[in-house]
Amino acid sequence: MSIEDKLKEIAGQKFPAFSYVFDSWDGVDVKVGRVSLPAIVTILPVGGNLNFRNGRLRDNENCAVAFIDKVPRDADGDENERVYTAMKDVAGQFIQELNKSGFFEPIEGDVPYYTIYESMADNVTGVFLDLRLREVIGKCGV
Repeated sequence: MSIEDKLKEIAGQKFPAFSYVFDSWDGVDVKVGRVSLPAIVTILPVGGNLNFRNGRLRDNENCAVAFIDKVPRDADGDENERVYTAMKDVAGQFIQELNKSGFFEPIEGDVPYYTIYESMADNVTGVFLDLRLREVIGKCGV
């Protein structure tokens, strides 16, 4: 399974109330309008590295994962704050599920997040995380 497949599996199993979207930032803008919100969004990775060790290939990917929900057009500060705070809580739960999954090395310490305010065609607010995901098992025989 790819890293994206693993993220989609965790999102689907542990966050059934959320839609899941995977695409570039531009593609996400279009797809978000076609799914129910809230949503977990994985952006095409900007890069990473391949780790070769003990006959196994492990992918280490730099990922952006966003947690978004709809807000009214011209939402005020209180409306935006309610949504991005709720999405920040979901982001924390998502990291806990990543750590429990056994797919990746544990994520510890500070995890930067960035707030999204009334972005995209559908006016969404939320947060996105900049993550470095390191596979634990990888592929053998490489």
